[in-house]
Amino acid sequence: MSDLWTKEKETEFFNDARKFASSEQLFYFGSDSRYYAYWPKSYKGKKATLQSRNALIGNFTEKYSVDLLQESANSKELYAVQGAICNEIGLSPQSTADV
Repeated sequence: MSDLWTKEKETEFFNDARKFASSEQLFYFGSDSRYYAYWPKSYKGKKATLQSRNALIGNFTEKYSVDLLQESANSKELYAVQGAICNEIGLSPQSTADV
C-alpha cells in the first residue's frame, strides 16, 4: 500500500503546480517580502487567507486519492476514477464525484 500524505507528496504538489500557477496563486506573500507555503507560528506580520490554492490542491489530492485506491479497487475488478459521472445516482456532468 502507498504511504499516506507525506512531506514529499506536499513538495511534489508545489513543484507540479509551479509549472502552471504563479507564486501568488500558491504561496502567501509576507510583509517581509518572502513567500510562504504556510504561515509560520512565529510570523508577526499581516496574514491573509489564500483561496486560489484550493482548486489546485483539490485536484491534486483527488488524483492522489484515485492512485491510492486504484490497487485495491482493481483487485475487486472495480475502478477508482476522478470526476465520475453517473446520472442514475445524481452525478451529472455538472456535478461529478471527486473520486
